[in-house]
Amino acid sequence: MGNFLTKNTEERKKRSVHTTRDGQAFTSQFSLSHFVGNLSGRSFVSISSDHSVYSTSRPWSRVSRRRWHESTLNNPLEASKTAWPVSHQESIFLPEFPITTDLQTKDFEVVETIAKGAFGEVFKAKRVTEDKEYALKVLNKAQLVHERAVVQVKEEAKIQAIVGHHTFIAGAVSRWQTKKRLYIVSEYIPGGELLALLDKWRKLPEEVVRVFVAEIAIAIDFLHNAGIIFRDLKPENILLDADYHIKLIDFGLSKWLSIGSRTTTLCGTLQYMVWDLTRYKY
Repeated sequence: MGNFLTKNTEERKKRSVHTTRDGQAFTSQFSLSHFVGNLSGRSFVSISSDHSVYSTSRPWSRVSRRRWHESTLNNPLEASKTAWPVSHQESIFLPEFPITTDLQTKDFEVVETIAKGAFGEVFKAKRVTEDKEYALKVLNKAQLVHERAVVQVKEEAKIQAIVGHHTFIAGAVSRWQTKKRLYIVSEYIPGGELLALLDKWRKLPEEVVRVFVAEIAIAIDFLHNAGIIFRDLKPENILLDADYHIKLIDFGLSKWLSIGSRTTTLCGTLQYMVWDLTRYKY
């Protein structure tokens, strides 16, 4: 009897060991990767596969059936990169002032300084690859931002680019930006300012005045039909070409204004403004 119990006990131990081993084998067959790989009948990528989840180049996902982009696992910070790889100091002047263009600063050779303004200077420059002169306007970005004139300079560049094809308006050639400056290239008008002509002769013949007034009126009418008000008409902003025809320049105070609309901004050059307007405080 005692031998029988001992024998049964030994058999139960053997069965227990066998069951444990079977359980271990059963468990090993359903490891995490195996379980995930057979979940819901859909084959996930195995860890040992050539296209594993740790691969840096996965052609597709068998779950979603969508194409994968190049993996960013080899660089954890890759996903933090923005789709706009420029600094704020550059992005605020886009798209009116592109970062790269066909023309760059190195393509021009400065001949002399034409004028100086609040935000920069205008130079007479010659393009290196051709014997032709241009007006190169260079503006300081920091000064523009400090004076809150970013929108103003962008509107100026946009307007001149749109209307510069007119006979009596200075044509726009190109514009771009660097980290610290804006560049605007316009056609060079050799005759100088109308103000210089007035200072030299004091009085102009009536026939000449008629031509100047007619050409100015044509240019202003063209701008109004395009929905633009000039707002800074003065002898300094009227240049004369080689044949003494006028060219309007400087659209810094110009504004888009639809027909029938009104604007209440008081702007312009004080010495040329109507005296009645200067009495009021706005």
